[in-house]
Amino acid sequence: MKTKYFIAAVILLFAVSVFNGCETKNENIEDAKQNVKDAKQELKDAHAQYEREWQQFKSDVELKIRNNDKKIAEFKQAPRKFRTQYEKEVLVLEQKNIELRKKLAEYRYEGKDSWETFKDGFNREVDVVITGLNDIFSKKN
Repeated sequence: MKTKYFIAAVILLFAVSVFNGCETKNENIEDAKQNVKDAKQELKDAHAQYEREWQQFKSDVELKIRNNDKKIAEFKQAPRKFRTQYEKEVLVLEQKNIELRKKLAEYRYEGKDSWETFKDGFNREVDVVITGLNDIFSKKN
């Protein structure tokens, strides 16, 4: 009789531990599902943030490039003596401006670090063209 109770108690303990183990596994599965859901949302948020930043950057840079084009067109209407003196420099700056437009159109996002590197380098290149054109036009007067 004691053996029956002992066997029943062992079976009951075994069943309780299996049941608790299953419950813990279900909680782990639910936690994992929630973590995946959170990670997906963070990825969507990060992508949306990048898209907003990219659109702002792109519109700002396109405006600067268009302003450079206007200055180059203005240079082409300047007096002949002035044009002859600075024509080579302006042609180089015009080519850089064209390359910047192409580089902007071809850019593809490859991660936050490469985006930051691209953005910083691109801004420096745009500033070089702007400064060069401003320097030339400051000599016009």
